[in-house]
Amino acid sequence: MAKLGINALNKFLKTDLKVHLLEMYWDFRILSEADLQSVVWKLLNEFIARTDSKPERFKVLNKPYLKGLRIHPDIVIFRRGKPWVVIELKERRVLSELSARRELGRLLKSREKFKAKKGYLLYVARYGDGRALRGPKGPAARFFFEVPIILQTVKTAESIKKWENDFRFWAKYVGEDSK
Repeated sequence: MAKLGINALNKFLKTDLKVHLLEMYWDFRILSEADLQSVVWKLLNEFIARTDSKPERFKVLNKPYLKGLRIHPDIVIFRRGKPWVVIELKERRVLSELSARRELGRLLKSREKFKAKKGYLLYVARYGDGRALRGPKGPAARFFFEVPIILQTVKTAESIKKWENDFRFWAKYVGEDSK
């Protein structure tokens, strides 16, 4: 085991984590942003524990309050007690550019105030054609990464329609007496 570096974490977020989340979304184990957050938190903790020789130098937190910014990012990985990576999560039917830009702004503030190494916008969506933000990243060039996990890129439109009906059943269960 070696020291966990930013490149190894970046690779994990863009490959293995993405595959796990897509499978879990398709199997209805992620029904909301809160589900997404808990799954990502668990998978990140497991990854750090098996990858780093001293995992105790890292702490993965759900919704910590960053006092200087007065915000609660979805997940922050602290390294040696300081914010190292900030992750914003979304679970949507389609992620709009406006929503993605708002999250980018929040991530950039965390970089300015706390010198976080990387910021990620990670989202699961049913529809979309790749990244929500197109064009040059400007001041976010080496800091911001978008990780889209989109069903439409790996499933047929017909299978997604069926999946959406099942998703509605599980996400908003109505008992027999409530009909």
